[in-house]
Amino acid sequence: MPLGTDDDEPTKIEPRKLLLPRAPARSKGDGFDTSDIPTNPGRPVFDKPRASPSMPSLSGETTSPGSPAFTGVAPEVRQSRWHDRSAAPRGVLPAEAVLKGLDEALQKAARDKAPVGAVREQLKADWLPLLRQVVEQAGGDGMDAYVTQLLSPPGRQAVTPLVDALAAGMERLEAAADAGTLLAVAQELRAVVARTLGDPAPRTISLELQERELDGRVDVDTMLSIRFASNAELATRRARAEKTLEDLRQQMRALQGMQPDGLFSNFARVKVEKRVMDAEARRRGGR
Repeated sequence: MPLGTDDDEPTKIEPRKLLLPRAPARSKGDGFDTSDIPTNPGRPVFDKPRASPSMPSLSGETTSPGSPAFTGVAPEVRQSRWHDRSAAPRGVLPAEAVLKGLDEALQKAARDKAPVGAVREQLKADWLPLLRQVVEQAGGDGMDAYVTQLLSPPGRQAVTPLVDALAAGMERLEAAADAGTLLAVAQELRAVVARTLGDPAPRTISLELQERELDGRVDVDTMLSIRFASNAELATRRARAEKTLEDLRQQMRALQGMQPDGLFSNFARVKVEKRVMDAEARRRGGR
């Protein structure tokens, strides 16, 4: 017998009411108690909302190397759930300001009478935040490709080779034996940046694999500083990270029975950074 033939009236389906658990009452001004929230090393935990940092205006402001002037929040921050958690909003620096900052750093390096190693170290420190701007604005899939090279060697080649081009230039910068060679290589790197920023349709950076595979713990600055590091710098950073991890282990053991959320978060971040540095050392043929 077909369903419904015995019914005098059509069946009425009432919508189901969704019952949500009521939050416990809190007095005004109370903070959120996160003591009972487990800390997942692969997913950062919110504790309190963070206020947006103030952004200095570009009007009338000169750009000094390492201290770019900001003009707003970068697109990858607005679109990324990870960057909103783990880093302050980025500022988008105009192309002319990036090039001006690079030139100022080059002029300072040309005047510097220190040994070539010290000049190189200062130039890299001045240039890193500016090169990060270029990568974030026009890096395409370069960072994602680098993650595959680290975690699934030999990995894949990027469609947009900006990160590889900058890294190759930095390797030549490390190999420069005198100030003249150092400045010549730096000028070539500056030309790469100028061409990239002059592209009318740049490929904005993809952070999908970096965020997913590294749990959102490592930002673009850190990835570039590891990729651009000399072998000696990389070895020093790895040793420092290992010592930091051991110190944090000891502190967490001393807090048995408590939830060391802050310590655990720092431990997870440093552990992922160490994983990246170890993979970079292996990529270079070391251990």
